Amino acid sequence: MKALHNLLKGMSLTTALFVFQSCYGMPQGLRNDLFEANLKLEDSRGNALDGVRVSVRNDWTSDWVEQARSDGSGNAGILIPYNPQNAFVDIRLEAEGFATKDTTITDMSGGDIKIVLKDAR
Repeated sequence: MKALHNLLKGMSLTTALFVFQSCYGMPQGLRNDLFEANLKLEDSRGNALDGVRVSVRNDWTSDWVEQARSDGSGNAGILIPYNPQNAFVDIRLEAEGFATKDTTITDMSGGDIKIVLKDAR
């Protein structure tokens, strides 16, 4: 009889948790909100750049972490944590023959972000 009582107690708790999640959804702290930034990388003449290394600054250690390389069309996509109170991210762009560029992305609207790299003269 005690086993049946414990079984019913466990089922009641599980049912309550299921109903809560169904009504109110996943609690905000349990999921990561990610934003995909679509970068369009070009040289000063408007030509697409292939193989540009895109790194993002780690907020905790301030180290640069490579996230992507641009394709033949100059496109590179990076995933960054989205935080409405702190909606920006520092990125570093490196390519052979071009000056390294550090910049900050503040446009979180979801469109393409055009970035021009200068020759390394």
